Amino acid sequence: MKGKQTEKEYTTHGILSNLGFMFKEQWTFEKRPVFVWLFRILSDLVVSLLGIYFPKVVLDSIGKSISSSEFLFRIAGLSVVLMISQYISFFSEQSVIIGAIRILNMRFYIGKDWKTLDMDYGIAMSKEGKMKIEKAHSSINRNVYVNMASYYINLVEFLKSILGLILFSTVIVLLNPIVILVLLVTYLIDGIVSIRTQKWEIRAKEERAVVNRRLGYVLDDISNSLMAKDIKIYKMKNWINANTSKYINESRQLEQRVQRKFTSRKLMEVVLIFARNGGAYLYLIWKMFHSDMTIGDFTLYFGAITGFGQWLSQIVDRIRSLSNANYRVDDYRYLAEMKDHMRREGGAAIPNVKAPCELRFEDVSFQYEGSEHVTLNHINLTIHKGEKLAVVGNNGAGKTTLIKLACGLLEPTSGRILFNGIDIREFNRDDYYELISVSFQNVCLLPMSIAMNIGCGKSGIDNEASHYEKINNAITLSGLKEKIVSLPNGVATELVPSVVEGGINLSGGEAQKLMLARAIYKEAPLIILDEPTAALDPIAEQEMYLKYNDLTTDRTAIYISHRLSSTRFCDRIILLDHGTIAETGSHEELMKLSGKYKKLFETQSQYYINDIGGLEA
Repeated sequence: MKGKQTEKEYTTHGILSNLGFMFKEQWTFEKRPVFVWLFRILSDLVVSLLGIYFPKVVLDSIGKSISSSEFLFRIAGLSVVLMISQYISFFSEQSVIIGAIRILNMRFYIGKDWKTLDMDYGIAMSKEGKMKIEKAHSSINRNVYVNMASYYINLVEFLKSILGLILFSTVIVLLNPIVILVLLVTYLIDGIVSIRTQKWEIRAKEERAVVNRRLGYVLDDISNSLMAKDIKIYKMKNWINANTSKYINESRQLEQRVQRKFTSRKLMEVVLIFARNGGAYLYLIWKMFHSDMTIGDFTLYFGAITGFGQWLSQIVDRIRSLSNANYRVDDYRYLAEMKDHMRREGGAAIPNVKAPCELRFEDVSFQYEGSEHVTLNHINLTIHKGEKLAVVGNNGAGKTTLIKLACGLLEPTSGRILFNGIDIREFNRDDYYELISVSFQNVCLLPMSIAMNIGCGKSGIDNEASHYEKINNAITLSGLKEKIVSLPNGVATELVPSVVEGGINLSGGEAQKLMLARAIYKEAPLIILDEPTAALDPIAEQEMYLKYNDLTTDRTAIYISHRLSSTRFCDRIILLDHGTIAETGSHEELMKLSGKYKKLFETQSQYYINDIGGLEA
């Protein structure tokens, strides 16, 4: 049953639908290659026809003992036509078609990446989403002769082979129509076997995608410079080598099974070729001795029979290649056309972005796909307008999931989240993102100026006077001012030297301050700071605490931290434990409660000097 469902999935769009999709993509992007394809087909057909007609002209001319001038005229004329046709064929393929397809493939690649970034975060992180992303990546991440862009090449060659077959069939009909029938039957058998083999390979694609994903994960760790330190210090090399060998062996065994299938098909193809071509040639020889057929005619028919077989072989091969390309187009379209669950059009009116907001969780639960455990369990929480809320708890308590739900990146499994009394699912997803500023733990630096990193890519922001005060305020509040002043180009300094020539790297703490500046610059009514001081030294951390009220002026703020000592300046603290709100209150109230919060706080306090930052209880 599973195999049938998989096969059904792969035929969802159909070859005609994919043909329309690919033609539209090419026509929208660039029209010229479409016309070049036609010239290539015509020129190749002329070359093929001259290939069997040229010897006939030569032999018949010799047999008829025509004058040397007439002989040279005929040969020269055919030679000129042949050279022009060959040049058009070569030029159109190498200089136009392949180049255009490579560029178009880059467009597909960008489209895949954009869809991955733009689709609902929950879908992208799901098992189904990851599988579709992996398949779409595989469909374009190869040579243009075998990936989804090969659809164009194979389609052109398929059409050319069909026309070539018709052309050569016309020649063979003059000999005997029965010859065509025999050739067609044997090639039909070959084609059926080929298609069945191809379908088997496609069904193996699911297994190939799983193996490639595992192997890719290990190889990514090897090539990731950030992992190099851990790999060396913790001697992970043996583990990586063992697992790499394991996954490579799995991939090798899978490919060997595929190759065995193709070897069996090739053996049958050899037998069929011997039967059909051998029979046709024997009949042609018999005809030569029992009719008035000239040597030139014999050569023409011999070439036509050979060419007929070659055209049929090409048709079979192109059907197989076109089928493979068609499945790859399917893989790309399954991702490109995947519908978001969240609202992307229309939606409720966005509240005043300059005023603090209220965020309310009503009986919210969340469970990740494939997990047996509920990450958040019946959360009821109201974050009042202008309130500074701290969320604390051990690893795995659900803090990050709570934030992703508040940001609208994930949807509750049950319950709802209200922003100023409106269910956030009623908002347009992208409009809702405008209401939130977030400083995540993971740093996202772009290869552009510091100002543009803060302003999220707004062109010219590092030179516009209207944005200078806003940028300067964000830099000052984030604690990045001293670093900016030390740079010759100030906020116009480019980042990521591996991409931008003359760019600079920031330290971990400086990069975290930059992320904080980005969140401040956006001026959204809800600001969320997820471990904003994790990479800061104690002095920089204390300076940020002192400026916390300025950072969150006229905003509702959520502060996530593992360090309980850093949450004392918040209006209220909630302690998450195993997906539920175990305790809530101010720091003083929670300490008097003598519960889990106090125990965690006192445990952490042992590692700090009591007179730094007022950490004493």
